[in-house]
Amino acid sequence: MKKFIVSIIGLVTLWLSSAIRADETNSAWLPETVTFWSVVADKYVAFCLGVELYNKPVIQSDLKASWACGLYVDLWNSSPLNGNWNDNFGSEVDYSVGWAGKLSKLGLTGPISELSLDIGTAYFDEPGVFSLGADDLLYSHIKLFKDTKWATFMVAYENYIAMPGSSYGKPTGNLLSVGVSKDTSLFNGLLNPRTFFIVSYDTGCLGLDSGVLLRGGAELDWRLSKHLSLVCPQVNYFAPINMNDSRRLTAVVYAGFSYKF
Repeated sequence: MKKFIVSIIGLVTLWLSSAIRADETNSAWLPETVTFWSVVADKYVAFCLGVELYNKPVIQSDLKASWACGLYVDLWNSSPLNGNWNDNFGSEVDYSVGWAGKLSKLGLTGPISELSLDIGTAYFDEPGVFSLGADDLLYSHIKLFKDTKWATFMVAYENYIAMPGSSYGKPTGNLLSVGVSKDTSLFNGLLNPRTFFIVSYDTGCLGLDSGVLLRGGAELDWRLSKHLSLVCPQVNYFAPINMNDSRRLTAVVYAGFSYKF
């Protein structure tokens, strides 16, 4: 599995090099967009796995820079609102790099060229942030999207690898998912609702039970200006099917803002 992750990183590098060469007439080394968002959540539930990591309010923030060639880098943070930083799994910093864009950017032609790809890897630094060791995770994903006039459809493969010395019951695991999402624009773009629904098969990540996890959500984005939007409310829910681990039917409520530079 480690060889597979190395292959993912290698593919990202190769595709990035090709995309930059194809787009070198533009300022390929300057980000095309930089987005920052920050929300308060009533608890922290791991988005992909549906595991409750912290049962008190947290503030979660994200800074993402994207280039015209498809490269993106991302820095994500979670912090308990009660100030108990680094004492629990409510404290986390994630470092991500990846590539996202139409397959036509990679030189592919035909019907497949209109599919969108998101491939990347992330290091989850938790809960002893900046210690870089046990209980940290390496996460990688490959996602394919198909846009239609009704909705966007997705298939995904996600992988978790625990760092040596971690206390998890199993050092690796995978998620296989299919999903659908719908973005709508109302009142000339002033109100932008979004909904999504994903069905995942968990092979037994990190000592959890194998089985099916249903997850989904809905949010309202209120555009306040060209750059600033209010995210309120956002609700994500998780429903494990036939799993006898710590996961339960639960929902997380968020509110915050996003700013695109």
